[in-house]
Amino acid sequence: TAIFSDKGRMQQQIKQLQAENSQLALENQSLQEYKQESIRLRKMLNFENANRESYDLLPAHLIARSPNNWYQCIIIDLGSRQGVQKGMPVISPQGLVGRVGSVSENSAQVSLITDREIAVGGIIQKSRETNGIVEGLGNSNQLRMINIPYYSKINKHDRIVSSGLSAIYPPGINIGTVTNVTREPNGLLLVAMIKPAVDFNKLEEVFVITGYYPVEGFTVEEE
Repeated sequence: TAIFSDKGRMQQQIKQLQAENSQLALENQSLQEYKQESIRLRKMLNFENANRESYDLLPAHLIARSPNNWYQCIIIDLGSRQGVQKGMPVISPQGLVGRVGSVSENSAQVSLITDREIAVGGIIQKSRETNGIVEGLGNSNQLRMINIPYYSKINKHDRIVSSGLSAIYPPGINIGTVTNVTREPNGLLLVAMIKPAVDFNKLEEVFVITGYYPVEGFTVEEE
C-alpha cells in the first residue's frame, strides 16, 4: 500500500512540475516577444528622431495583410482621423514600404512596392548617374528596375534609392539592392532585379510620411 501511495504522490508531483514547466515556457515566450518589440520600437524612435527635420512622421502598426497576395498590401491602424490621406508614402527604418491606398476613419490600406501597380523612380545611390523605374512584380518579394539606358554603369550590389522625380516619394529613400542586370532584347535598355531593403515578412511597424521638408541627406539604418 505504501508503494502505491508513494507512486501516486510522485505522479502528482510530476503533473505539477509539468504544469509549472508549461507556465514558465509561456512566460518565457511572452518575455521574448516583449524584448523583440522593445528592440523594434527603439529603432523606430531613433529613426524618427534622426529624421525629424526632414519629415512629419506618423508611427503605425500592421493589423492585417492581404489574404490574396502576401506582397500586395497591408492594413495599418491609422486613418483619416489621425491625418492619413490617400497617396502618402509609407516607410520603415530600413526603407520604402509603399503608399497609402484607401483610407477609413481609423485604418488605411497600404499598397506595397512589390505590388504590380506600384512604380517608383529610382537612382543608384553612390554614382547618381542611372535613373530608371522600379516596379513590383506582384507575385514575389522582388522588384524590377526598367528603362535603364544600355550604357549605364549599374552593377550587382548597387543600392537603389528613390530619385525624387515622383510627386509621391521624397528622394533618397532606400529601395533595395541590385541582384542581377540583363539587357533587353532590343539592346537599348537594361533591366535590373532588386531585392527590397524592407523584409515584408517581418514588417510590424511603419511610418506614414505626412509632410516633407527637403534637406540634404536621408537617414536609414544599415542592414
